[in-house]
Amino acid sequence: MWHWGWGVSIRLVLLLSLGCLFAPANGWAAEGSHVLRHAQTPLVIDHSLDFLPDPTGTLGVNDVISPVYSAQFRNTGQMAFLADRRSHPYWLRILIDNQTGAAWQGYVQCWGIAVPHTQLYLTANDSASGNTPVMLPHTPYFHHHTYQLALPTQGVHELYVYLPRVNDFMPVDFRLVNAEARVNLPVLVVEAIITGGLLALGLYNLLLFTSLRDSSYAWLSLFILATLFELNRHTGIFEQYAGSWSQYPQFHNVFGHLAVVGFVAFFRHIVPTYPLQTLDQVLRGFFWVALIIALNSVWLPYRAFWMSSVALGATCLTLLVFWQAFRVKQPVAGKLIGAFVILLLGLLPTILADLAIMPRLSEDILLALTGIALFSLLLSLAQADQTRLLREQTASAQAANQAKSEFLITMSHELRTPMNAVVGTGVLLRQTALTPPQQSYVEKLEIAAKHMLALLNNVLDLSQIEQRQMVLEQIPFDLAKILDELHTLFTESARAQQLHLSVPQSLDFPTQLQGDPTRLKQVLFNLVGNAIKFTHRGSVRLAIQPVNTPPADTHSISLHFSVTDTGIGLTPEQQAKLFQPFSQAERGTARRYGGSGMGLAISQRLVAQMGGNLLLESTLGKGSCFQFTLTFPLAVAAPASLMPDTPKPEMPAHVLLVDDDELNQFFLPKLLNTLSLTVTVVGSGQHAIAQVQQQTFALVLMDVSMPEMDGYETTRRIRCFKSAAELPIIALTAHALAGERERCLAAGMNDFLVKPFEMKDLQTIMQRWLR
Repeated sequence: MWHWGWGVSIRLVLLLSLGCLFAPANGWAAEGSHVLRHAQTPLVIDHSLDFLPDPTGTLGVNDVISPVYSAQFRNTGQMAFLADRRSHPYWLRILIDNQTGAAWQGYVQCWGIAVPHTQLYLTANDSASGNTPVMLPHTPYFHHHTYQLALPTQGVHELYVYLPRVNDFMPVDFRLVNAEARVNLPVLVVEAIITGGLLALGLYNLLLFTSLRDSSYAWLSLFILATLFELNRHTGIFEQYAGSWSQYPQFHNVFGHLAVVGFVAFFRHIVPTYPLQTLDQVLRGFFWVALIIALNSVWLPYRAFWMSSVALGATCLTLLVFWQAFRVKQPVAGKLIGAFVILLLGLLPTILADLAIMPRLSEDILLALTGIALFSLLLSLAQADQTRLLREQTASAQAANQAKSEFLITMSHELRTPMNAVVGTGVLLRQTALTPPQQSYVEKLEIAAKHMLALLNNVLDLSQIEQRQMVLEQIPFDLAKILDELHTLFTESARAQQLHLSVPQSLDFPTQLQGDPTRLKQVLFNLVGNAIKFTHRGSVRLAIQPVNTPPADTHSISLHFSVTDTGIGLTPEQQAKLFQPFSQAERGTARRYGGSGMGLAISQRLVAQMGGNLLLESTLGKGSCFQFTLTFPLAVAAPASLMPDTPKPEMPAHVLLVDDDELNQFFLPKLLNTLSLTVTVVGSGQHAIAQVQQQTFALVLMDVSMPEMDGYETTRRIRCFKSAAELPIIALTAHALAGERERCLAAGMNDFLVKPFEMKDLQTIMQRWLR
């Protein structure tokens, strides 16, 4: 009989939430029989079922047909049979009145039974059988549990059904069909086609996930495949072709819950719910609840009830998200809305039938499969649209970033050219007789020019790193010389702030290394300079320690660099944004301490490109420590001097200057004149070619960026003259980019000078090529 407790509680919940009325716990007394009037018309038996609980599981068919137990059967009345929560068997009794006028041969199909096989017995009301129960043979038809049934005579016959340990909440009904109606071939063919298509679509999305690493494809694949395996309890197609596992029905609802998990996760991905913060948190919580229920559904009572309830919960949350998105005018793809409506229409009859709210439709599984197929197809199309949109947005962002970087590079070039005139002005003024105030003005001019040049270099470095255009050198260098330069540069500024600056003077490990000394120096100068800038009292200490002592036969060494100060320190919030370009700890930092906020961002990226990781440890009010570890190959030979002492020109030389900028045409010749050089100035490539044909020059300074004919093309044409085959041509360029030197050399130039340059750089080039 029906039991109170969980069963009553669940029925009350359904009564309040869904407005359903279930049979009372004691049931009704046994009622009338089910009449079979037409041999060709199926008979649906979904109510007026006699039921008898078997708590001990020891009753046999001969026991239940005895008068002792026969009188204990109760009837469901007009309601469907819903098994009790308790995990024990049941016996069902169905009275069938054969009024076809003859013996009837057909089949009985069991719907809603979640066990592999059950037992059916028939007691015929005739003298020949003596009312002896006969077990009905199970047929290999896989769509439903199907048994051969023969009603030998007219009259009332008793059909007994044994349900072993149902432990579920699912209506059970039966159908009597003839041989022709047993197999609905068109429905089976359509279901098989839809199942195969869904299986292919699920595997296709799984393949997309493995190739694109987009989790939304994985969640969509989980939804499709899990739904297929859950609905297999109705279609039985997988069992027919892949074999049946005796415990497989226990996991039907696990797949159903996993389908809900996949849908919720996919839904959160394709419809960004993060602007709807409360709903997003509810969906996230619902995701975990559904996942926990899925992992425990094998042991839960009323598994079909839990499955249907979770599905209805996901449906309500989805509708709520749609409503809220429309309310706040958040765009939602039309394909997604259409897909959800189709899914709802396809699955709702099955869900309501599982909850005994409405009778089961004859083709509800086909309707569900069709809804899922259309839903999955529309979801895949919506996902394709989403992927295309994301790719377009990514391409647009990349194009914008590329345009930004190109703009910075162009501006860097355009600013370097007038900066060359500014630097040249300072050099020329220093060579004149100046009063003390004028001397002070020139010094300030040079300081401002160097600061402006440093900013330009930082902007260019950042652009090169973001575009992955920066190429690190691999040349021999002496680490001790870099430390000497650093100590010399910052000693005066540290002394001015009354700080103790500690830089290693003697190192107990090899200092002849192979790498990029310019970039290592840039990182160390940035870190030490920042430490001095933000430290008011105390000390700044640079420490370098080998990670491990290299053996004698090793070819590399790992060094740990750390810059520690006793400065103002940083909060965790400030540390989180410290390495972002153009960002500083506080808005007032730039006003108080100066700086552009690019130094640390560039340093972090340079360290990463050299194979390390720049780390920060800081405490507000106590100081900071920046540290990183790099590995360098040991240099085979001592590095050559970066500025070799080459002999000065023994006699005045004639130099051709090719530059279209009027300021450079004015200042560069005067700088060259201070080196005892004679200069001819032209402003275009055509005039340069004509001058080379008319005169003999010892050297050509060639600007690479000129209208009509640039410096590269001009150089290639000059090299066509036999007399100019050995003529030194030096590139003058504001493009301080990786690969620019190689491009100049490929065009036939001999060397490379970046604007703006200092007087010593110009003098070094002249000494190198004028012999």
